[in-house]
Amino acid sequence: MKWTHYVNIFLGLWLIAAPSAFGYMSDTNLASNDISCGILIIAFGIYSLTRLKVWASWMLCLIGIWLQFAPLLFYAQEPAAYLNDTLIGALLIGFAILIPRLPHEAEDNAPEIPLGWSYNPSAWAQRIPIIGLACLSWFLARYLAGFELGYYTTIWDPFFGNGTREVLTSTVSKAFPVPDAGLGAMAYTIEALLGCKGSEKRWRTMPWIVLSFGLLVVPVGIVSIILVMLQPIVVGAWCSVCLMTALLMILMVILTLDEVVASIQYLHFSCKKGHPFWHTFWKGGAIPTGPIRKQTLQQDCGFLGVSFEPHLFLAALIGIALLFVPAYFELKGTIANIVHVVGALSTVISLITQAEVARLGRFINMLLGGLLILSLFFCEPIPPRVEWVLAIAGIALILLSYKRGKIEETYGSYQKYIC
Repeated sequence: MKWTHYVNIFLGLWLIAAPSAFGYMSDTNLASNDISCGILIIAFGIYSLTRLKVWASWMLCLIGIWLQFAPLLFYAQEPAAYLNDTLIGALLIGFAILIPRLPHEAEDNAPEIPLGWSYNPSAWAQRIPIIGLACLSWFLARYLAGFELGYYTTIWDPFFGNGTREVLTSTVSKAFPVPDAGLGAMAYTIEALLGCKGSEKRWRTMPWIVLSFGLLVVPVGIVSIILVMLQPIVVGAWCSVCLMTALLMILMVILTLDEVVASIQYLHFSCKKGHPFWHTFWKGGAIPTGPIRKQTLQQDCGFLGVSFEPHLFLAALIGIALLFVPAYFELKGTIANIVHVVGALSTVISLITQAEVARLGRFINMLLGGLLILSLFFCEPIPPRVEWVLAIAGIALILLSYKRGKIEETYGSYQKYIC
């Protein structure tokens, strides 16, 4: 794979020439950054070529990540500069560590499916939809970032009029030292790249890449989704493009959880067998002993591990309806905030628990329904008809969260936690 090092050297030369070629030499900070990064890329590229040192490839990866962030930090004045840096950064990560196989990534001929599982969560059919969703989210986030960087003065919002502009120009958005939508685009770029790394056995051969991927998609995604859905509280307006991105992120979380569970399960198994945790985390290990199910043609569907339960969809619809209740009934104060929070959280929980490995999380909705009912007794007085609406919504969330629904796949030792 030596050719990848030559490509990296070419990317360094491209980056040095970019400020003058694309006309942003007047943007002194970014131009100096690009020239400096280009020199470092060439140096590490040549060193990787002659010495074949793994750490040099990781240094190139870190420069690639920095190039995703630098145009945001320096508020790139020209769209070409933002596009060039982020594109070169993504290519650099790809040619430094994603395309070449690192020394410890040796594969074996062992079966691909985890012990006791009925499918392989690391299969390409399972990962390609996630990569596609990350790319769609990237396009939306880049569109928002372009507005925040001042490349255009109008922003599209098909549902809430001027809502997107109000969100992007709000004090909350301005509180970030860099354009927050640009940070989202950066995260989606790395998610898409991490989704492409590794073979269909990466749940055990590369636990670090799976858990890094899961860390970006799951906890970071859930927090971002909830913040987006709480826009009426923190900003006072809705952003259509932000909500579209939140929906795509929910789908990514649903499809990512099973692979994360498989890697954690494998790390737990490895530690029980006496293998060092960090060695297994970074370099993987052998397949667990035991009966392995054969892969079937079902693997091609790409949505194994998601059972799409109607009662959870109904709970999600109730959560979405709660988001609009305060505006419809003109609620103010504490009760309005509680209704917004319960609506956002119950929507996210109801959708994410469509993933079979996350089905236990539906019980959180029972707590949220109880909170909604209790708030009627302790918050400021509200009209009787609103009390009935909120009480019925709370009871419905509790009842709809009791039933587990069908579980179509098997998950080895994790099966007992799906209840």
